Amino acid sequence: MIDELRRRWSIVPTWIKVVPVAMLLAGLSLAHWLLLPLRPDLSALVQRFFFLPLFMASLLFGLRGGLICAALICLNYLDLFSAPATGRAAAFLVVLEMLLYFLTGALTGFLVDRERREARRLKEAENLALLGQAAAAVAHELKTPLIAIGGFAQRIQRDLKPDHPYRHELKIIVDQVSHMETLLRQMLDYTRPLELRLVPVELSGLVKEVFTLTEAMAKQGAVRLADELDGRGLKVPADAGRLRQVLINLVQNAVQASPRGGVVVVRAQVDKEHIALEVMDQGPGIAPEDQEKIFFPFFTTKRGGTGLGLAITRKNVLAHHGVLELQSTPGKGSIFRVVLPRINGDAAQEEN
Repeated sequence: MIDELRRRWSIVPTWIKVVPVAMLLAGLSLAHWLLLPLRPDLSALVQRFFFLPLFMASLLFGLRGGLICAALICLNYLDLFSAPATGRAAAFLVVLEMLLYFLTGALTGFLVDRERREARRLKEAENLALLGQAAAAVAHELKTPLIAIGGFAQRIQRDLKPDHPYRHELKIIVDQVSHMETLLRQMLDYTRPLELRLVPVELSGLVKEVFTLTEAMAKQGAVRLADELDGRGLKVPADAGRLRQVLINLVQNAVQASPRGGVVVVRAQVDKEHIALEVMDQGPGIAPEDQEKIFFPFFTTKRGGTGLGLAITRKNVLAHHGVLELQSTPGKGSIFRVVLPRINGDAAQEEN
């Protein structure tokens, strides 16, 4: 019932929400100005009711609404500073009361904004869970017929003569089926629970393996791969296959984003408890409004992308008790940072 009320309230136009707050604030301000020269005691009582529109604005419009309403309320107190009878003590109390309005509006608005963000996050998580279940069911049903289609298409392609008129169209079928199989495999990987076999993994050797696997793509795009780990022997507890998948996806994305002649750099930042692997590119960067969405399933900024690569990458990193971070400046490139816990013995050895 509460969710239904929230949904209905969210579609109410903003001006309808503003009207009651504005009318209440205007009425209290008018009463304050009319009573001030005649009944200062009643005017002081009216001032206490200014908290009503303040709470309404904070609850309806969050932090911004609370601060704006507090500023409008404080306009009613400006005349007290110019009054000749106002002493330092009275002026100090007026300033405190004005600060109280701002503090109340800011605190209430902040809590309301936080609650709304949490509600949106839970709603998105619920939608993603439902989407994942549906995607897993669809992928499971489509997997077998796609494998059959792809297998028969490849067999026919091998049997056709090189100059056959339908050979090009058949190649398109084979490529598209392969693309759909990749998409289904990624969907299943995202929905399946992860089973990790954690062992000490030496990062320098793992990065060299990743560079070997992505070297062909880098050469095709005229992009240079640079390793700045310097063979320090840094180790993390990880599933080698899953962590390799994480780095391959990040390096491939960096290569695709970089211009011809660019450089993709992998380096490490180390502290006593964590190792942060950074993959840096020289691409166009990611727009600020897309930086939070980039890890959502099926959201992609690449033409022909599936939108599941970074979602699976993030899932793998979280399964390792790590964090995947993004730092991007439009026009200057992006840095994807994989923060993982260190092996305790490795940390102690480096300190010694």
